[in-house]
Formats: sequence, structure tokens, C-alpha cells
Amino acid sequence: MKRDLDYFIEKRAENLAMMHLTRNPDLSVERLQDPSGLELLVTIAPGHVSTGRLFGIQIKGQDNAISTPHDRSIPSSQSEMNQLKDYPFPVCELLFTMKDDRGYYRWLKAPTRQSLRSVAENPWNVLDNAQLEQMIEIVNSWYDEKSRSVA
Repeated sequence: MKRDLDYFIEKRAENLAMMHLTRNPDLSVERLQDPSGLELLVTIAPGHVSTGRLFGIQIKGQDNAISTPHDRSIPSSQSEMNQLKDYPFPVCELLFTMKDDRGYYRWLKAPTRQSLRSVAENPWNVLDNAQLEQMIEIVNSWYDEKSRSVA
């Protein structure tokens, strides 16, 4: 019975992630069957024109609501962080609660200036349309900075 509930939560969290991400017409979202733990690969594609700007998504679900947006109730394990170390693009984790369908996000490979910083434990932020726009802006800024450093 517990296995059925876990499967239900996992699938519902995946569907909620797709729903949130595909609300933005500038994002192209691809489901992955990646053993390293990435469930989605998101391409920033304004006007449906691919820019080559990618970020990865890990998805988690939990039955109960989290107490505050900054709750660190689900820290990333060291093995999860090791699986992400070779990705050359930002990686974000999305969490959806089944009690109220609320979404939260945090960076696991945070784009900072020209580099990516792995973050095993950091606060959750509420996921809404404004925050999704901010995530896209952060990723775009990181790629812009990276392009300037190469030129």
C-alpha cells in the first residue's frame, strides 16, 4: 500500500511540474529517463526558437504541506549531489505537496556569475509564475555571463 502511495505522489508531482513549467510559452520541456535523477530538461526557447540554454529539473513530492517556504525538510543526499556534478548547466529541484498542490523550488547547481555552485541544503522558495520568470532570468544571465567570458 505504501508503494502505491509513493508511486501516486511521484506521478502527481511530475504532472504538477509539467503544468507549472509549460505555463510559460518560452520554455520547452522534455521528460527524461535519466538514471542520474534528472526528470526534466528545460530549454529556454522564446518564440519557440531554441537558444541552447538549458537547465535540469529534479522532482520530489510529499504527502504533507511543508511548514514554511524555508523548511529544509528534504535535504539532498550526497549521492544525489554526486550524480549532478558533471552536468554543465544549472539544475533545480521542484517539490510539490499533495495536501495543497503547492510547488516549491531550490537550486542544486546554482548559476552564480560564471560558475555553477553545488548546494546540498538550501531553503525552498515558493514556485509561482513570478518565481519561474525569475528562474529563467537567472539562467539567462548565467549563460550571458558565460558567453562574455569566452569571447
